[in-house]
Formats: sequence, structure tokens, C-alpha cells
Amino acid sequence: MSEIQIRLADINRRAAEAQAQRDRQFYTIVGFHLLVIVGALFLFVSIPTGRAASHQQFLAEQEQTHHG
Repeated sequence: MSEIQIRLADINRRAAEAQAQRDRQFYTIVGFHLLVIVGALFLFVSIPTGRAASHQQFLAEQEQTHHG
């Protein structure tokens, strides 16, 4: 192999490594964002459900207190 071919192979190798690193960073960021989105969706669903269940429990306790 000539010196130019060796240098081109080295440049291509380093470019491929840099691209792989950028891809890893991109997928890490996307994964993190998906975790945050799923967590936010979980909160938006569970908080009103929890409040409704708490309210139902409070009403049941009040009913027992008044009838017991």
C-alpha cells in the first residue's frame, strides 16, 4: 500500500470512529428524552387517579364515621 492509501485508511477509520461516537451520543440523548416523556406520562395518569382514589377513601371513612 502506498503512503496515501495508508493515510486515507487512517482518516476513514478515525471518521468512522467519530461517527460511531456521535451516533452513541444521539441515541443516549434520545433514550433520556424518552425516559423523561414516559415518566411525565406516568405522572399525568397516576396523579389524578391517586387523587380520585384518595377522595373515595376519604368519603368511605366519613361514611363509616357517621354511620358507625
